[in-house]
Amino acid sequence: MNALSGIRSVGVVGGSLGGLFQAVALADLGLDVTVWERSAGRPHDRGAGIVLQPSVAWFLKMFCGADPDRVSVPVTHRQFFTADGRSHRTPMRQQMISWGSIYQPLRDKLDHGRYREGQLVDALTPRPDGVDIHTGDTVRPVDLAIIAEGSSSRHRELVTRGGDPCYAGYVAYRGVIDEAELPEALGAVFRNRFSFFDGDRTQFLCYFIPGALGAVGPGTRRMNWVWYVRADEAELDRITTDRNGAARGLSLPPGLMAPPVHTELLDRARRVLPQPMRELVEHTREPFAQAILDGRVPRMRTDRMLLTGDAAFVVRPHTAASAMKAAEDAIALFTALQQFPSPEAALDAWAQNRIAEGTALHHRGVALGRRLGLNGPGGTPSRLPREGRRPL
Repeated sequence: MNALSGIRSVGVVGGSLGGLFQAVALADLGLDVTVWERSAGRPHDRGAGIVLQPSVAWFLKMFCGADPDRVSVPVTHRQFFTADGRSHRTPMRQQMISWGSIYQPLRDKLDHGRYREGQLVDALTPRPDGVDIHTGDTVRPVDLAIIAEGSSSRHRELVTRGGDPCYAGYVAYRGVIDEAELPEALGAVFRNRFSFFDGDRTQFLCYFIPGALGAVGPGTRRMNWVWYVRADEAELDRITTDRNGAARGLSLPPGLMAPPVHTELLDRARRVLPQPMRELVEHTREPFAQAILDGRVPRMRTDRMLLTGDAAFVVRPHTAASAMKAAEDAIALFTALQQFPSPEAALDAWAQNRIAEGTALHHRGVALGRRLGLNGPGGTPSRLPREGRRPL
């Protein structure tokens, strides 16, 4: 006998990567899994690039039947620039992927009837042996509820006090360019390379990722760049106020950057960045921006409710571990439910393991931000008010 004898139904609140990793793995165990996602239609990934970590590649292959080599772009070297444009390279093989190229195999694997899009979960009510999930006028009892709503989770406090994200004191400007739109000479500088520039309290990095519909062939990919720049909270508000004067809070979508902010971005690029990276910024039609956040919880389990992914830990992107963390949360639960004799033993073991891993990632990200000189004044993240901040 194992924990599966006491858990037959699972409700997942949130249908982005964290929720999908859990849903796909638990459905593979034969559990009755339902996902509630408040947004309708496919989430917009804005073309974000991700380093494909081994655990994510393993998950896609084992659970989704996706060949990681067919959904990612390989790099063979890391390339480091100095301010005057000189560079040196060191061999290092990695695979780069887009958010959408992870999302789509997960979404395709999950039976359509299990995914309830456009349905907001109003409340979760614990029971001695499960949780009631309230959506509109419907109450669905489940044996286990997994809260996977991301950094702006509405239900985090049902599991633990504390853990709301804090602003780390800097922003990430981002851009995506179709490879076909890059001058050939400029594209050649970056092909097969993960490129970096570390300046004075700033970092710029870039690499190719899959293009539209997951295309990975030369000429069909996209260049993805990220530029970390310090900004106090007043500056964050200015950066994320869109061209129409609307405050966007924690992130600014593509196409909405206010002209003065865009002009300042271009001016900064000309002053600070090595020429090839400056040209990437200049070739980007619709740059966007997001606040860098820290978030960690002291607990990931209360009774039959679990926190997963960014609802539990929001780690700095320097760790390249956000998707990895969510995948490993799911792999660990998949394993624990088969190995332990009761649901309580399995969930306790899972929570202890994931708290330790999440805390270590959190500390690593803060240390990397400090090493780069990016942490806010005093090195202390600032608390974000609940009201007036739109989720990422």
